[in-house]
Amino acid sequence: MDDREQQPARRFTLPDAEKERRLQDVRARLHVDGPPPPAERGGGWLLPALFWTALIGLGTLGASYWLANSKGDTTFQVVADGSLELRMGRGGHYEVSGAVGSVPIQFLVDTGASVTAIPRHLGERIGIRECPAIGFDLSAGNEPGCCRKESFRTANGTAEACVARVPSLRFGPFEVRNASVAVMPGIGDQALLGMNVLKHFSLVQEGRRLTVSPAMVLR
Repeated sequence: MDDREQQPARRFTLPDAEKERRLQDVRARLHVDGPPPPAERGGGWLLPALFWTALIGLGTLGASYWLANSKGDTTFQVVADGSLELRMGRGGHYEVSGAVGSVPIQFLVDTGASVTAIPRHLGERIGIRECPAIGFDLSAGNEPGCCRKESFRTANGTAEACVARVPSLRFGPFEVRNASVAVMPGIGDQALLGMNVLKHFSLVQEGRRLTVSPAMVLR
C-alpha cells in the first residue's frame, strides 16, 4: 500500500488573506451601477424650493389683486379734460375725499339721496346751529346758515334731522357754493353726496369706474 494512502486526509483550507481577497472580488461582481438613492443626490432640495417660492409669489399677487378690487381701491384721478374718475370700492359704492367748509370729510356717492347728508359732529364743528322758532336766518354769506328741522325717510325708518346751507362744499377737484346739507345723526364719520349736488354734474359709469364731469359752472 502506498504511504500516501495511509496518511489521514487533509482539509482544504485557505489563508485568511486569500479568503478576504476572494470575498471582496465577489462583492465587486455583485455591485450594480445606478443612480444614488434620493437622499444622496446633490441639490435635491432645489426644485421643491423653487416650486414653493413660485406658489407663494402667485398667492401674493392674487391677494393684492383681490384687495384692490374687492375691498376697494377708492383713489380718484382727475383726467386731462378736468373730469373726475372714481373707482368702485367696497359693496359696489364710489367714495371720494372732499370737505365741507374747511373740514375734510370722506363722501360716499349716493344717487338715491335727494340731499347731501353730513354727520352731526361735522355740522357742530363748522358752526351750524339750530334755527330760531320765529325769525329769519341772519347768517353771513361766508358762514353756514342755521339748520331747520325736517324728517327724512331712511333704510331704518324715519329720522329727524335738519337742513342748512354751507358756503362751500368740495369733492375731488370740484366746488359747489351755497349747497344745502342735511345734518343727520347716526351716519358715522362718512358723508353722503346726494343729488342736490350731483345734479350739476354729468355721471357716466363704465364697468367699475364712474366719470364725473361738470355740466354747468356754479357761481
